[in-house]
Amino acid sequence: MRALVYLGPGRMELQDAPDPEPGPGEVVIASRASAICGSDLHGFREASPRRIPPLVMGHETVGVIDAAGEGVDPAVVGRRVVLKPIVSCGACDECRAGDINHCSTGRLVGRDLPGGFAERFAVPAGAAVAIPSDLPDDVAALTEPLANAVHVASRGVRHGDRVFVIGAGPIGVLMARAALLFGAAEVLVTDPVAERLRLAEAQGAVALDAGDDAAGAVREETGGRGPDLVIDAAGFEATWALGLRAVRAGGRIVQVGLGAASGSLDYAAVLGKEVTITGSYAWADDDFARALELLAGGELDTTGWITRMPLEDGQRAFEELTGGDPGRFKVVLVHGATASG
Repeated sequence: MRALVYLGPGRMELQDAPDPEPGPGEVVIASRASAICGSDLHGFREASPRRIPPLVMGHETVGVIDAAGEGVDPAVVGRRVVLKPIVSCGACDECRAGDINHCSTGRLVGRDLPGGFAERFAVPAGAAVAIPSDLPDDVAALTEPLANAVHVASRGVRHGDRVFVIGAGPIGVLMARAALLFGAAEVLVTDPVAERLRLAEAQGAVALDAGDDAAGAVREETGGRGPDLVIDAAGFEATWALGLRAVRAGGRIVQVGLGAASGSLDYAAVLGKEVTITGSYAWADDDFARALELLAGGELDTTGWITRMPLEDGQRAFEELTGGDPGRFKVVLVHGATASG
């Protein structure tokens, strides 16, 4: 079979790889569509201790179960599924509570295990979740990133909140949509790329063409008070500072983006405003189920989102995304299909 293999910063290569065989309790998924995540791009741009080459990335994947191992009902073969990529122990207190993102021994398909940027890959049977027949592959591939947004919104958004989302990449736009679905009265979004702001507006958000004073624009939009909740979907020192300047006194900030792994933070502002800052990592079982339900119900308009590219163009796709090509919002690598642009 063929697999797109990460060989180090800036290097992807289509290679021949052994066909996987399902072990006990496993299935083999034949990939149909696998979207490129921002975390994949982070690994592609620079060396990361979390993505060790050679590695087959890809965790936002839709496919068909191609084989079933010992102990798995053979009737699942042929079932169309979306990958649920966190592989947890299933036995610890966190896993029993459904909080598989907190499992201390949890692994991620496409980071710790070979992922969906391959024609076939093996996973535990529980990681293959059936999807409705009328849900397109490209939309179903958004289940995992939408689950991240559901995780934030279901825990962090209060009814009637005015929310400010920093960053209108795919995760930021999903955060904006989820915030509205979970009761926000208004969602403001800022991003330096105008095309991305238009996609946020299509989800019901208010786009701020804020120039160099995004905090001032947010305060003006909120009558001088500031938003109740800031969701930072970028994660750089500059956006940490922006969130603190913008949020109202006594407000909340949820940190989702990880553009920078470390840096300085103005703790005087945190204390002076009595701001609550919460980190958010991945999703729990109920978030994933809810995300799939929302997609199946047509709650996300993906018009203008998707560029389909064949797996063999993976290197080019990663280069264009990391280079900031405004024509590429969400790229889905597919098998046996022609790129759309």
